[in-house]
Amino acid sequence: MGVMTGTLSLQKERIKTVRYYAEMFIESKKQTTVPKTYNRYASIIEHGILPLCGNMAIKDLKVSDVEKWRSELLQRFTAKTVKEYQSVFRGIFQKALHDEEVGRNPFDALDFLKVKKPTVVPFMPHEVKLILETAQGWFKNYLALGFMTGMRVGEIVALKWENVNLEKREIFVCASRSQGVEGTTKTQSSIRYIPIIDTLVPFLESQKLLSGDKEYVFVNKCGRVFYDYKTIGSGQWVNILKACGLAHRRMYEMRHTCATNLLMSGKYSVNEIASVLGHTTPQMLFERYTRNISAERKPFNKTIDIYSADT
Repeated sequence: MGVMTGTLSLQKERIKTVRYYAEMFIESKKQTTVPKTYNRYASIIEHGILPLCGNMAIKDLKVSDVEKWRSELLQRFTAKTVKEYQSVFRGIFQKALHDEEVGRNPFDALDFLKVKKPTVVPFMPHEVKLILETAQGWFKNYLALGFMTGMRVGEIVALKWENVNLEKREIFVCASRSQGVEGTTKTQSSIRYIPIIDTLVPFLESQKLLSGDKEYVFVNKCGRVFYDYKTIGSGQWVNILKACGLAHRRMYEMRHTCATNLLMSGKYSVNEIASVLGHTTPQMLFERYTRNISAERKPFNKTIDIYSADT
């Protein structure tokens, strides 16, 4: 009887559960993702995957099981959120697939989950002018930086004076801050230099007088770095839009507004703009702002013989 029990225990120990591969997956992400992303993955695993099937043998899960799991999530979350959960669970299965514990990844058999992209609603030039004329103090300078550089809000909060060079007229973007955690930028291409345009200079000089003795460009009343951009968004941002009589929009629209107006000016190439915004390629610009690309809408010259040796 003892031998039989020992054999059964040994067999049980050899069963590779979802939890086993989930731990392998999250461990692999420690060195390859920023803290914000890592914490998001860990939360998804802890709250959305393990409670339902953490102790199940991963090889026993069928396509119908993961399809049911996804359907239940869609009852509670948006398609965008569920797609995040699905991506993590897919990654866990990939670990098992590489380990030859499963023969295929069941998520490959699921229908593509369509996610509705948020509508970009940039501010009009006269609205930007109104906002900057209405805002006061450091917040006016904060808004000017957002509207005139296209920096992500997390990048603005994490900006330090050591990375602002008023003599060379450039800003070095190398960090972002979210949920109280500071890490690298969203992607490797997001580490970049941004030119300081003429109209931004007085706002940065004004801010230098306010917080030049601090490490961070923008600090709270206690002289410390903000927890993250939401701390600002829940108060000052909402209030300034109300004061200007403007409909509420995400603070992220400052970035979209900058991108749109750079494109509509027709003065810069898409590659230049993509570099300022921190995109690896101009693809994102084409996907999101096609109707605004004035520089690319030049009259088509119908007289050129494209096969001419002179051409």
